[in-house]
Amino acid sequence: MPSKKIEMPAAETAAGSSGSTDPFNVGSRLRALRQAKGMLIDEVAQKVGVSKSFISRFERDTVQASVATLLRICEAIGIKPGELFEPPSTRFVAAGQGAPISLGGEGMREYLICGAGNEHMMALYSVIEPGGGSGTEPYTIKAAADLVHVQSGCLEMRVAEETYLLRAGDTLTFAPSDPHTWVNPSKDEVCTALWVIVPPPA
Repeated sequence: MPSKKIEMPAAETAAGSSGSTDPFNVGSRLRALRQAKGMLIDEVAQKVGVSKSFISRFERDTVQASVATLLRICEAIGIKPGELFEPPSTRFVAAGQGAPISLGGEGMREYLICGAGNEHMMALYSVIEPGGGSGTEPYTIKAAADLVHVQSGCLEMRVAEETYLLRAGDTLTFAPSDPHTWVNPSKDEVCTALWVIVPPPA
C-alpha cells in the first residue's frame, strides 16, 4: 500500500554499536581524500549540514553515518562513493570472496562482488541484521537503475511514496534518483540481498 509518511533523519550511530561493522575504516579514507583536496573539516561540515564535531568523529571511525549522510560527505569532497573502496582484483568472485565495504547505514555487512574495472555496474551483497538498514533519512543515487533481489529473510523498501515488503525470491527494480530507504523489519531473522546499480554511482 502507498505510504505518505515522511520520516525525519535519525541520529548517527556510534561505531561498534550492536550489529554495526566498518572493517575498512571509511572515515580515515575520507579524511585522507579531504586533506588531499585541501579541504577543511569546517568546509565539509557546512556543505553536508552536520557539525564539525561529527565530521571529526566520523573521520576517526568512532561514529557511523547513515547512507544519506555518507553520500553527502562524498559529494562535498567531490569524490564518487566507489573511490573509497578497492574492488576484487579479478572479474570472477568466488562465493564468500567479495571485498568488504561500508556505504553507511547500520546493522549490516556489505561486500562488493563485481570485478575491478567494471565501469558499467556495481554489484553488492548485503547481510542485514534484524532492524538494520540504510537509516531513516531517504537518500538518492546518481544512477540510471537500481535492482535489489532478496535471497533470504525480508526487506522493507520505501521508494518515493510507495512501500514494498520483499521476501525471499522477490526482486524490485526502481529509479535510484527517487528518495528511498530500506530496513530489515524482522525481529529475529537476518536478510541477505543482492543489489545491482547501473551505472556505478557518480
